[in-house]
Amino acid sequence: MTDADACTIRFVRPSQYADWLRSYELRVNGTSVGKLARNDALEITVPAGACTIEASIDWGRSHPLIVRTAPGETVEIEVKNRWGAWAALWAISFGRNSYLVLTKVERKANGSGLAD
Repeated sequence: MTDADACTIRFVRPSQYADWLRSYELRVNGTSVGKLARNDALEITVPAGACTIEASIDWGRSHPLIVRTAPGETVEIEVKNRWGAWAALWAISFGRNSYLVLTKVERKANGSGLAD
């Protein structure tokens, strides 16, 4: 893979109370690419094109997120706990396949909140 064929995926995790002592495992196309701690960020370089992103922690996981990227592009993905600390019993019994949520963060072009 050359730099001309690559893109960057930047994972960010907000500072939530739920799971604050544990890291989330990140996978791209089924391959582990690292762990993400609370209030942390992780950047990886992958081949441009379509890729499937997943996150997990112990028994909980996210639904897969398919992202299409172009060469040289940086895509930001927010990884967070969907249920929070108060709904833990529901999450571990019925919500284990949607315990985490992956969201593609849309970047604003001019910093004012409006795209150019």
